[in-house]
Amino acid sequence: MKIRRSILGFVVIIAALIALVLWLGKKQPVQAPPTTAVETNTVPLAANASSAPVHSNAPPVAQAVPNAPVPTPPAESKEQQMREGLAELNDVDIAFYGQLEDQFGNAVGDAQIKFEVPFNNGHAVGVQRGTTEADGNGFFTISGYKGKSLSVVPVKSGYVLASTNGGGIYSSLWPESERARPDRNNPTVIKMWKLQGSEPLVDISKEYRLPFVSTPTYFDLVAGKVVPSGGDLEAVITRAAGSLSKKSPGDWSIELRPVNGGIIESDYQTAQFTFEAPADGYQDSYLVQMNHDDPAWHDGIDGEFFLKSRDGQVYGKFYLVFGINREPNDPLYFQFKGVVNANGSRNWEATAQH
Repeated sequence: MKIRRSILGFVVIIAALIALVLWLGKKQPVQAPPTTAVETNTVPLAANASSAPVHSNAPPVAQAVPNAPVPTPPAESKEQQMREGLAELNDVDIAFYGQLEDQFGNAVGDAQIKFEVPFNNGHAVGVQRGTTEADGNGFFTISGYKGKSLSVVPVKSGYVLASTNGGGIYSSLWPESERARPDRNNPTVIKMWKLQGSEPLVDISKEYRLPFVSTPTYFDLVAGKVVPSGGDLEAVITRAAGSLSKKSPGDWSIELRPVNGGIIESDYQTAQFTFEAPADGYQDSYLVQMNHDDPAWHDGIDGEFFLKSRDGQVYGKFYLVFGINREPNDPLYFQFKGVVNANGSRNWEATAQH
């Protein structure tokens, strides 16, 4: 599986923010010099000099010494600079223009819109929450807030959220290419799934520890067991001889071949908000080859998949974890987490969170 650069960027950003919070928490207050007093309503020195009364018994005014160093006001503390910098980058005006549609392209009007705006501006950390409402054509606007990001959750009876684009990142700490770009004339379309009626699903969550063999392994996902042939999914594994590890990487591969069907690689968010199996787009197989000279060599894979098998009698979505056997006599590891509809239907509405 490939790790997106945005995830790596997000990890770096989170690490920087954590370091900042820890630094601010541990920093001791700086004591001001005893001869210096700071007031929020201080009047500029030039104004005081022109308006202050002059007394005849006042001591003579010292004359400026040529080439004498000019006193400079104390520089802002590092802490204050960091706070102001964080506020400038992370305290951004929030604006979002949205439109709700169902899976058929029809407007979803009069829905309640719940939203959250997390903020961390160097002075305060928290979440602002609010609600608004979509009009009869499904349009809505969120504005008047400051923060680093926005999450949007529409709510309407008979519908569930079926989209992952509700909100966005506004903070300048995030790569510019991935920040939200609000456009009043081009609202973000958020999909809502209009429920048609759920059907019974089979839970296929199970772990398998199997001996390595050079022949294919067949999984009957509906029955939850390994079978001599047929079933729903064929797995073909190859590996180099000897020990395999990050210290001594070796070539290995896994190929997943649906039985009389197809497979689609997905991702976690998409799988969570997909309540009907795709009608098309399936591939004949899914192959991962791990080469010994690959810097990203690893001893396993994990990912989300959509599956069609048995000539369309079974449609499933599952998360798979696979681990190659490190030693020749160690077992292979398979873990499936998901569901299948074994009724010849693509309906997965039973997985929707109402």
